[in-house]
Parts: sequence; C-alpha cells; structure tokens
Amino acid sequence: MIIERTQLKLARSEQTGELIGFVSRHPKTQKLMGVREISRYGKRICILSTELKGRLMENKLYDVELKAMHNRAGYVIISAEPMCFEASIETLIVHQKVYQVKVIFGNKTIYFDPKDGGGYSSRTIKGVVKVLRSRDDVENIDLVVEQFIIRAKQLIAQMKEDGYTF
Repeated sequence: MIIERTQLKLARSEQTGELIGFVSRHPKTQKLMGVREISRYGKRICILSTELKGRLMENKLYDVELKAMHNRAGYVIISAEPMCFEASIETLIVHQKVYQVKVIFGNKTIYFDPKDGGGYSSRTIKGVVKVLRSRDDVENIDLVVEQFIIRAKQLIAQMKEDGYTF
C-alpha cells in the first residue's frame, strides 16, 4: 500500500453532505496536488476515513496522507494535520502617501492602513488584532500580534511626525 502526501482543502458534497476533496496528478512530477472540484484537469475524489469523520473542518487547508481506493477511483484520507504558516510583518511608508503594516502568511495578507483603509478591520489596530486572533492557521499567533502592535504604533508615530492627527 503506497501512502502519498499533499495539501488539501475539503468541501461539503452536495449529494452526500460528507466532506470531500479532489486531487490531480502533476503530469511532469507525478505528485498529487489538491485541486478544486471545478478544475479542468483530470481529478480524483478524496474521502475521509471513518476515524477522521467529524474531526475536520470545511474550507481549511490540511496536510494529508492518502492511500488509493481498492478500485482506484479515488483516495482515502488516512491522516490530516491543519496547516500553519509562519507570518512575516512588513512596514511600508511613502511619506504623505502610503502608510501600511502588512502581516503576510501563506497566500494571505492582512493590512493595517490607518490613512486609506477600507474599514474597521484595516483602519484600526484593534480591528487587525481581532482578524489575526480569529485565524487558526498562523504559527505563534501571540508573538505575531505583539510584533504587529509594535510596528503599528511605530507607523502611527511616523504619521504624527508627518502631520497627520489621530
């Protein structure tokens, strides 16, 4: 029995209501890759083993181990670990124009932009902290939040120095 690893997001099946995923084999490397159900590439279904049913969440990225079904029509997910990403924090200042702190992890970016932010969650430190704390896919979330707050306060100090009032 060959066990293969990949990253996979699960979705709820409209027919059965069970969580399922889809994988496709890369034509050059022959590695399995998680794909969406609407993918144009040849894909195979992935279903949960009985031990995992009820333990995993929809639309969350998992690092999974798969084994082929007996009839080779798809794969059975035999283990799944939630993916956690390291976050990096970047400050972008273009005097009198752009003032941003970005928290980047995986393929997500959360902005703190007190000057031009679109809403509470991007214009205020509390809003960004609330968004960050709601994420369960960031490693060392407490440290990330602490570092973000330090950078955000430095950004606000620079804005005040440049003539903006709060």
